[in-house]
Amino acid sequence: MFRWGRAKGVTQCSCEPEWRGLYTEIDGQRQLALPRDEMATIVGYLDLTAHCAGCGAEYPKPWGLASK
Repeated sequence: MFRWGRAKGVTQCSCEPEWRGLYTEIDGQRQLALPRDEMATIVGYLDLTAHCAGCGAEYPKPWGLASK
């Protein structure tokens, strides 16, 4: 199981395979999120969080919104 320490605590993904898909919510709508090398500016500005599409665990690494 993947574990990553953060100020909020430990995030765990219980899916097999881990992190099989990511999403975030903007204005009550789910948006596709993708892992990135560094956090997207809009993500930090809006204080968004990404979650595993399978188990709902908060994704602890950098990510950004998928292109439409």
